[in-house]
Amino acid sequence: MGKRFALLLNVKPGEVKLVRELFLIQFCLGIATAFLFTSSLTLFLSAYEVKVFPLVYLAAAALLLVFNYLYARLEAMVSALRCLRVVVAFSVTVVLTFWLIQHFYSFGWSPLWLATWSIIIYMLIGYAFWGMTAILFNVRESRRLFSVVGGGDIPAKMLGYLSVSVLVPFVGVLNLLWVSVGAFTVAFALLGRLRHERLLEPEEHIHQHRTQVRGTSFVSSLFQNHLIFYLALWSLLAYTIIFFIDFTFLSEIKVNYESSHELATFIAVFFALGRLLAIVFKLMFSSRVIARLGLTSSLLLAPVVLFLVNGFILLANDALTVHLYAFGTMVLLFEVLRSTIQEPVFFVLFQPLHPHVRLKGHLIAKGYTLPFALLAVGGFLTVYLQHYDHVAIPLVSSILMLVLLAWASSVYFVRKAYLKTLMQALARGYFAGSELFLNDRTVIDLLVQKAKGHKPKEVIHALDLLERSGYSKLSELLLQQLQHKLLDVKEYVIAKVMEKSMIEAVPILREQLKANLVPRLKPLLLKALFFLDREKGGALELALRQLSPDCRKAAMEGLLLQPRNENVSKVVMQELQKMMTGGTPDKLAALDVIAETKLPDGIQGLESLLKDKDRQVWQRAVAVAGKVKAFQYLPHLLQLAGRKEDQGILQRTLPDFGDELYTAEHYPVSLLPDPLLAIFIKVAAKTKGENSTAFLERVFRSSPDKADLVVEALWAKKASLSLPMQEELKHWLMRKLHQSHTKVGYYIALLPDNTVELLRNALCSELQQDVRNVLKGLSLVYHREQIDRVIEVEQLRDSHKLSNALEMLELLLPKKFFTKLDALVELMQDIRCQQLVLPRQATRGTASVIGEILTGSGCNAWTKAVACYIVPQLQERSLALQLLDRPGDPADALFQETRNYVVSVLN
Repeated sequence: MGKRFALLLNVKPGEVKLVRELFLIQFCLGIATAFLFTSSLTLFLSAYEVKVFPLVYLAAAALLLVFNYLYARLEAMVSALRCLRVVVAFSVTVVLTFWLIQHFYSFGWSPLWLATWSIIIYMLIGYAFWGMTAILFNVRESRRLFSVVGGGDIPAKMLGYLSVSVLVPFVGVLNLLWVSVGAFTVAFALLGRLRHERLLEPEEHIHQHRTQVRGTSFVSSLFQNHLIFYLALWSLLAYTIIFFIDFTFLSEIKVNYESSHELATFIAVFFALGRLLAIVFKLMFSSRVIARLGLTSSLLLAPVVLFLVNGFILLANDALTVHLYAFGTMVLLFEVLRSTIQEPVFFVLFQPLHPHVRLKGHLIAKGYTLPFALLAVGGFLTVYLQHYDHVAIPLVSSILMLVLLAWASSVYFVRKAYLKTLMQALARGYFAGSELFLNDRTVIDLLVQKAKGHKPKEVIHALDLLERSGYSKLSELLLQQLQHKLLDVKEYVIAKVMEKSMIEAVPILREQLKANLVPRLKPLLLKALFFLDREKGGALELALRQLSPDCRKAAMEGLLLQPRNENVSKVVMQELQKMMTGGTPDKLAALDVIAETKLPDGIQGLESLLKDKDRQVWQRAVAVAGKVKAFQYLPHLLQLAGRKEDQGILQRTLPDFGDELYTAEHYPVSLLPDPLLAIFIKVAAKTKGENSTAFLERVFRSSPDKADLVVEALWAKKASLSLPMQEELKHWLMRKLHQSHTKVGYYIALLPDNTVELLRNALCSELQQDVRNVLKGLSLVYHREQIDRVIEVEQLRDSHKLSNALEMLELLLPKKFFTKLDALVELMQDIRCQQLVLPRQATRGTASVIGEILTGSGCNAWTKAVACYIVPQLQERSLALQLLDRPGDPADALFQETRNYVVSVLN
């Protein structure tokens, strides 16, 4: 497969060898089944009346039920590759056996059984081949490659059908079976050479994966997945339709042709014409139709086309003297659409499932539905033909009209189940529904046992769940746990004792305080004791001055948490004032008390601490000003934005002011300098509320250069956007995708030049960020929960999950967004897997690309800086200086610094 031809078929370089091998195997299998089908059908039609044909349906249905069971057992025991080889070997044995029987004994019933077995062989080959192929590709690869791999069937059958008309006069119909045997043998040999790691996994590992947990519902227990159920329903209706059409078509052939030579020639030429049309359709329309309509919508194409042709037959019934070509047209259209669109799409829809669930899905949706369709159609025709000489065309058309409507309707349920399956495939791997079982006595007993254990995380989690369950003896349990040996558990229990104001815990707290304690626990015990021991509060207050700063701070916090007591508050405030004028440890302790209690008098005292010369005290004072929402000090805090080293402190402090920070009275939007504006945007990302959202929307409109940062902030805060903002965001997304595809052009143009790898890497990194920004923007407008999960998957770089994620996006997003985003993600995957194809000839030179990057507005500061750094490598010095002639954005410090360095080098 040549590189250009592979590129035309959308096959990537790393996939060429595998696709070629699968194509050749499918080609051989196609020739084998084509000769088998033609010879068996010809022998049957020449030996029997059409009325006997429903018996073939019934016999095939009975055999299929048996062989489906045997195939399922075989598929569960061996690898997919070995399974296909066994099926091919079995097919050779069956065909040879029938040739020997017919050649030497010529039993009258042998054509009937050959026609029956041809259906069995065709189905088994289909199960095994597509089951093996499904394991090799993920869902996105399947969309591209299944139609190519399955394309081997089309020229093979066209060649096979055309050869029949040439060979029959010389070798006879029966000897055509030798061609089928030969083609099966070649396919068997090719399978022996096929090697792929996914096909060579140990068989005990296969068996382990194929053991599934059965669900409680009918669908879950029998089909394991709603998608398999609805695809099986879709397949059942499809089989019913084609069997009715085929029977009517064969009846008309029997009426118009008598001899075996005429029958073989007509059947061969007719079906060869169908394969020729399939090739034309596949090359010109197939991939475009699937890409434009989408996977599930492509399933509607055959029902719609057949509905129109069948409607024409119904309307023109009296005018049609020969129905052979009318139903022949339906057979041709069905075969063309089945081989080029329906079958590849049908198998792709299984791809989000676990690899081995796919195989079972194939068997259920094709194998288990086929015998029921054969039984239904065969049973109806058998009963009907016992009362009438032939099947009336109006009756067949009326039945087809009803079944076609049901077939088209089933696509809606397939689409719905496919979307649900994609979401399940992307679901997070944890269970968050433990509260459903908290009223169970056994669970409560288990939690109590865990709460008395020696693993701190388990103990704390158990106590938390017991509290949520309303456990009646929780207070007794907490008092017991106050004496727990683990510090983490003690800290949690002390906090709970304070939260519940458990005065009965005071004696235990005193005992714990007198015991030998680690320094970390003493302040927390003092805080709880000073809070709960309200009867002896006065005596405890006298001990404040004897405590260390940390313990004094904890005791003061405990006192201030008591119900309002003027005497206590007065003593505490006096002590707080002394601490605020003391040494650094006292000042830090005082700031912690102010942050914890939010005392108005303490907040007023912040002014002096905000001017303290000790940087440790000053930083803590800035943080406390935010925690207590001291808006009177906000102008002082905003001055920090002018000092680069202090911008981080400001960015950590401002979120504590909350959404009120973004009201008009607290900041002048139009006067915010650039560094402060960027900080406000980042802080808004952590702020819940409508004011911060409205602020971000205004910045999005007024500062286009900050759009990426604003979208990131809106996404992080899970904002609900106004309708006008949603429309503006959609326009921005389209511009962003257009810019990204321009960058893709830059990247591809730079591929032949190995000296600019650094610039290619910068473009690749920027494109990756563009993908994430676009996804975040889309989540603000469409299906946030699902798209947020796609963002998580994209960061994991799991190609299988990412392919499922893209399939889900196609169902959720408007096509104008998805098409461009899909191309972008595919490119990033090709770059990561080194699958990108070099352009045959350079469309633009390196200098031209660098010039566009430097002078355009689409690339970020880092990419521009890298492009600027590479400028001296250009051979023409005058051209290099010309590229740097424009000064650029003064706000891009990195670019300006790089530009100044490069200019100095060139001069």
